[in-house]
This record gives sequence, C-alpha cells and structure tokens, in this order.
Amino acid sequence: MDAVLTKITTSISEFKKNPNELVAKAGNQAFAVLTNNKPTFYVVPPELFDEIAEILWEREITPVILERMKNYDEAIPVTLEELTR
Repeated sequence: MDAVLTKITTSISEFKKNPNELVAKAGNQAFAVLTNNKPTFYVVPPELFDEIAEILWEREITPVILERMKNYDEAIPVTLEELTR
C-alpha cells in the first residue's frame, strides 16, 4: 500500500466532477487524488509550492555557500549602515 502524505484525500472521480470546488474546500492545504485507493497525484496550493521550492533551493545552495566560505580566512565586520549605502 502506498503512503498518503496528506490529511485530505479525494477520488479521481470526485476530482474530475468539480476540481475547482475541491481546491476551494481544501483552502491552503495540499490534498491527494486517489485512484483505486492509491495516490495518483497531489494538488498543492501556490503558497505551499513556493515554500517547498524555497526549502529545496536552500538545501541545494547551502553546500555551495559553505564551500565558498572555506576560502575566506576571516570575516570582515560591517555595520548595517555600511551595507545600505
């Protein structure tokens, strides 16, 4: 059996009847669309998709930043005012 990763689910038949209504009912929550009681796909609101994309970007860029930081012997202290000039 496949794991369902959301609290809300619907059948593909119900989803095809009126997808916009189901999206509206779910609000800002993702939900799974099931075929034969297995997840076929997930519907994800744009705000949640943005959060996921940001997390993935951070996971991708963190090793690059850490590697680049190794090339610097010491930090250069600056004030906020110096950065906003």
